[in-house]
Amino acid sequence: MSKYQKINRRGLLATAMAGLLALGLSPAAALAEAYPSKPIRIVVPFPPGGAADTLARALSQQLNDTLGKQVIVENRAGAGGTIGTNAVARAEPDGYTLLLGNVSTLAIAPSLYPNLNYDPVKDFTPITLVGKSPLVFAINPALPAKNLPDLIALANKEPGKLTFGSSGAGSITHLTGEVLNLATGGKLVHVPYKGSAPVLLAVASGELSMGVTQVVEMLPQYKGGRVGAAAVTGAEKSPALPDVSTATSQGVKGLEATTWYSLMAPAGVPAEVVQRLHPALEKVLTNPDLRKRFADEGLILAPSTQGELGAFLGNEVRDWATVIKQAGVKLD
Repeated sequence: MSKYQKINRRGLLATAMAGLLALGLSPAAALAEAYPSKPIRIVVPFPPGGAADTLARALSQQLNDTLGKQVIVENRAGAGGTIGTNAVARAEPDGYTLLLGNVSTLAIAPSLYPNLNYDPVKDFTPITLVGKSPLVFAINPALPAKNLPDLIALANKEPGKLTFGSSGAGSITHLTGEVLNLATGGKLVHVPYKGSAPVLLAVASGELSMGVTQVVEMLPQYKGGRVGAAAVTGAEKSPALPDVSTATSQGVKGLEATTWYSLMAPAGVPAEVVQRLHPALEKVLTNPDLRKRFADEGLILAPSTQGELGAFLGNEVRDWATVIKQAGVKLD
């Protein structure tokens, strides 16, 4: 850009701002009035094709219509989701770069990665909770134990014999399995895999006694009778698995954890932009067709206020830090 162009641009901006003030509009109010004036990016810090990616693309399609501007999904995977999350933390706080955050990147990562480049509370503006999904303890159909109390009793009877698989060391599926393992006194053996698909195959074949997975990931195997379900986490049964009881109802405490997703913006985004964005997201997340689609897959869409999300995030960071410390989980 030439020196003349820079001066001319400043002059145009100054003229525009003077006009807005003359109309009684503050710069912030004018920004909200104009937002969005260009495409919005939702950064998904995981590869295409997964649960987070599917959710983000469904949201983007609905927001396109609600906001009247293109909403683009950008996958920036790597380092357990922390690369894409950090990119949003460092982005311009103008409302045009958003993050589909989740429990792993925002609540678990701070206690697993000592050199994490972002603070989930200080470096982001919470917009809304998107939804929650319980985890499920998938078991081999031949396993004598069909629920968690029986599984704990079997583990105590035969220490070191029962195994549980997760989608990777440090994942929420691993840590949830470790919470159950604490109830057995550490008698379960953890086997990390690269993703949930191989975990479920191993459970179905008998290579693993049990696997901790998301509901949507195990439904095909469960409906096909290749794996069973000992329990789901969370406070309520999953609509996708109505015949499977919760761990709490079985008398096993501490397994209220869920996989959750939230929409976040970089810290410092104008409040007026959030006030424009939040109602649009609430409208999308209460769409009956969208809610049914994801409920059938185990994800309950549940928008929140900014304050509710902020408080929820603080509690999650604290609770997962406690689990990680108690279980002695460390990444190599």
